[in-house]
Amino acid sequence: MADVKQASAMLKWLRVMLRVLLVIMVFMTGRLLYPRVSNSTLTKRQMDLHNDVQTAQESSVQRSSHSSNVGVSLSVVHDIVLWTSDRLGEVGIYRVPVLTYTPKGNLVAITEGRRKSKSDENPKIFTVKRSTDGGATWSPSQWIVDDGKSRFKRCSYIGTIFTDDTTATIFLMYVYCEFCPTRSLMLINSTDDGVTWGRPRNITDHIGKNYITHPSPGYGIQKKHDPAKGRLIVCGHGFHDGLGIVLLLSDDHGVTWRHGAFVPSVPFLDTPKGYFDPDECQPVELPDGSIHIVVRNQMVYRCNCKMIMRSFDGGETLPRKYMLLDRALVEPRITSGVWYHNGTMFYTGPKTKTKSGYPSFSSE
Repeated sequence: MADVKQASAMLKWLRVMLRVLLVIMVFMTGRLLYPRVSNSTLTKRQMDLHNDVQTAQESSVQRSSHSSNVGVSLSVVHDIVLWTSDRLGEVGIYRVPVLTYTPKGNLVAITEGRRKSKSDENPKIFTVKRSTDGGATWSPSQWIVDDGKSRFKRCSYIGTIFTDDTTATIFLMYVYCEFCPTRSLMLINSTDDGVTWGRPRNITDHIGKNYITHPSPGYGIQKKHDPAKGRLIVCGHGFHDGLGIVLLLSDDHGVTWRHGAFVPSVPFLDTPKGYFDPDECQPVELPDGSIHIVVRNQMVYRCNCKMIMRSFDGGETLPRKYMLLDRALVEPRITSGVWYHNGTMFYTGPKTKTKSGYPSFSSE
């Protein structure tokens, strides 16, 4: 009996010491140790990707991308409210706006009108406004997607807007029923500069259920330079059975789609604070044809800053040695915007946890 009590006491002591060591490790390194995930938890494909990304973080964390701020003086030219909460369509709040240019040089903005409450998981309408004078004035709202009075969680989630300049087509890619056992990836488009929109098209089978993702709120790109000139690229976050980001690619102007680069979280299924969990992502093409992606660092891995990833083959891969942490870009755990124009990279996003917005510029 005494031996049992002694063994029990020793076990409790060991547990306490392990917790102390973990706290010391977190304090010294600013992160948690990686868990070792067994094959019983992940498939072989997922296990290989898990280990690849785990190795990547050990090497890439030694570096961070460096931005040089450019002396740019900013002023607000126009401050225009596009949507306000009202009873039209029983909308409680408007959230998650996305914006793109049109083939004719106009602007199209789309947002979610959330019914009942501000919760992500309530039925919504997607509403569109157009501007033909550079954003000075806007058209009345037009509904293009309506969840009706669907049940809780069985609703649409706005995603990525993008333009194919070759075919003069505007697309919106979004996900339906994200928290259901089976989610659907949807695509809707306009061929008349955003004036009218077709019926939503389900492209789930193009991608395969393991890669059905939530297209990140923001804009997609069409490659202007080689490699893969003309390719449409959308960056999404989250999967049917795990977390991480994936690039969705189309080489036939949006008719068919497939997945390209895939970067899973570590661990793949559940990521506590401090672990590697890439989330909402915004790609932009640079003059050399590479794709620069600003990624939401959901679990503030290694720093309270954004992740940066880079593709040099049109989105087929995201090499691990180019996965960086940019400490100049504060991470309040929401999506951010990025744009490249005439040699300058523009970034916009909250600078602090209070989510006070600010713009930043880099000439690199």
